[in-house]
Amino acid sequence: MNDSLEALFKEHYEKILVLARTRLARERAPISTLTLAHELYLNLRERDGLQFGTREQFLAYSSRAMRSLLVDMARERIAKKRHAELLPLTFGNAVPDGAGTPEQLVALDEALTRLGAIDERLMRVGEMRVIMGMEVGDVAMALGVSEPTIKRDWQRVKAYLFEALESRA
Repeated sequence: MNDSLEALFKEHYEKILVLARTRLARERAPISTLTLAHELYLNLRERDGLQFGTREQFLAYSSRAMRSLLVDMARERIAKKRHAELLPLTFGNAVPDGAGTPEQLVALDEALTRLGAIDERLMRVGEMRVIMGMEVGDVAMALGVSEPTIKRDWQRVKAYLFEALESRA
């Protein structure tokens, strides 16, 4: 990791923690906010030649990287569940609800990927708003477009995701 990238990470560490906390509040991922932020740091260290013009571009990249990390973890959990089906099943005191399951995260990732094949910017808007909970103004700055454009894009993204995820149910 180059020095400027490490400085960016340190400078925006608190915001990265907020983004990670926001995302994990919607997820039932077996990972803490700090662990996700530190996994992001390790991910950034493996990348050569990354440069960002603005804080928002760095945070947008961070949101995509965290999305990838969470989706990879969800896929691992799904694979482990398949193997666990061969083991005897026991129940604890509580049965968890279905919110934020690994399957839902993977379905969301697949829907965003399909959207990206249609319109890259809409996918970016979707991942920044849905996955990381970024505000409209931050998304607009990261993508270099106006807030009204992001608001229109967000309406399109919500409609697309609703249709894509409802068809799976």
